[in-house]
Amino acid sequence: MWFTFAYAADEVCSSWTASELVTEVDHIPSEESSALAITDDGFLTLDDSDGAAELYAFDIGGNFLKTLTVNGATNTDWEDLAVAACDEGTCVYIGDIGDNQETRSDLTIWRAPLVDGDTLQAVACTLAYADGKARDAEALLVFPDGSVRVVTKSSGTTEVFHSPSLVCDGTVGTLAEEAELSLDEPVTGGAVSADGLLVVLRGATLGWVWRGCLLDWSTPPIDLIFVGEEQGEGVAIDDDGTLYSSSEGAKFELHELPCDAEEALVCDECGCSAASGGGSAGVGWVWAGMIVGGVAGGRRRRGA
Repeated sequence: MWFTFAYAADEVCSSWTASELVTEVDHIPSEESSALAITDDGFLTLDDSDGAAELYAFDIGGNFLKTLTVNGATNTDWEDLAVAACDEGTCVYIGDIGDNQETRSDLTIWRAPLVDGDTLQAVACTLAYADGKARDAEALLVFPDGSVRVVTKSSGTTEVFHSPSLVCDGTVGTLAEEAELSLDEPVTGGAVSADGLLVVLRGATLGWVWRGCLLDWSTPPIDLIFVGEEQGEGVAIDDDGTLYSSSEGAKFELHELPCDAEEALVCDECGCSAASGGGSAGVGWVWAGMIVGGVAGGRRRRGA
């Protein structure tokens, strides 16, 4: 199934170097870190199931910065994090999607605008699988068009479920099956680049990247290997294509996979009309024939 959004871009990362240790994060309160997301100041992580309703901020140098209390939220089984655009500006999305015993009737994605200070105010966006069955999942993907995907954790077939938008008004939205994947490890995390051109899923030691302005799950992904992680779960994509990863375990370490090659995405293959292949500053998202956001040229490494 195709994702119906389009973009005109310059070069987009197409391969990555081997995973390497960046830093060990000191004094972070998380006892079982299960996710990773990038902000303008560095990174966020969280505790796994039954932990506090808190996020933990740290920088690329391994310095713990602060604890963010997420008011209005509870941690049933938080498994993944995303930072993406929202009506309020930029929001953090917390995937309360884990279900080891497969007993939950619905899932919650907590959405909170990122603001200065130590407190975030979250709203609950509730979803249920269309067939009514419960599933364990550890990967949340939030796309620039507002759609979300939840990817199941299974030793067999990996299922991808899709909702075109989040409903956060007390009603229950529907997650419809979008794809079935055959991967060599259960999926423990995922991320989408800010421009939507890269999608990564990861397992404990392996990863898979899909690239392009029109993403097709049936396209063979680019394979990754994560090295030196005790129990790999977190993954995030920076603006320059660098992949960052983290794991549960006695030590909380940050690893990176730098981009080592790029290939251009041709605008025509996206059906967009904003520019020809190669792109330039100011080219924006094209959604239902309407530009909904601009992109400044160039990329930067956050938290550096």
